[in-house]
Amino acid sequence: MVSMVLGLGLTQLIAGIGNMVQVRRRVRFYWLHAIWLVLMIGLHVQMWWSFWMMRGVAEWTYTGFAFVLLGPATLVIASHVLLPELVDGTIDVERHYYDTRTVFFGLLAAAGAWALVLESAMGLRSLIVPFRLVQVLGIFLMIWCAWTTNRRVHAGCTFLVIVMLVSTTLLTRYRLGQTQMA
Repeated sequence: MVSMVLGLGLTQLIAGIGNMVQVRRRVRFYWLHAIWLVLMIGLHVQMWWSFWMMRGVAEWTYTGFAFVLLGPATLVIASHVLLPELVDGTIDVERHYYDTRTVFFGLLAAAGAWALVLESAMGLRSLIVPFRLVQVLGIFLMIWCAWTTNRRVHAGCTFLVIVMLVSTTLLTRYRLGQTQMA
């Protein structure tokens, strides 16, 4: 089920990019939005990759499974919010990015909070591990982006998110099922 939900999000993102390319003459692209489209694809893949650890859950409950689905569902909704509606006339992607920032980054902050407690809620790992500091920083960056329209803040936060995702993937999730530093 998790793979299906994440697959829907990936399909939505890839189709949305294709749709924008088809009407590219009417689209005023914005570099930060383009980076976030790529990041969202990466976040979907990263989330699926990290779910491999769930194979160790010995006993599932309905509420536990529903809780597990919250993260992927939130990511899919955020993906939908990120993609502009392809209306007639010019599509100003920069305006769409800043108009929807509160909802988009709010959803990403919520997904980050969900990820923060997921492993401990499922009995897989303690809540107190060094990796949680990176997750808290990510949540803070998403809240900051939701709150401000400052373009430098958005650029800086986006850069930090890229660095965090690449470094944590290489250090803690490079091999399927890896939960410790490489």
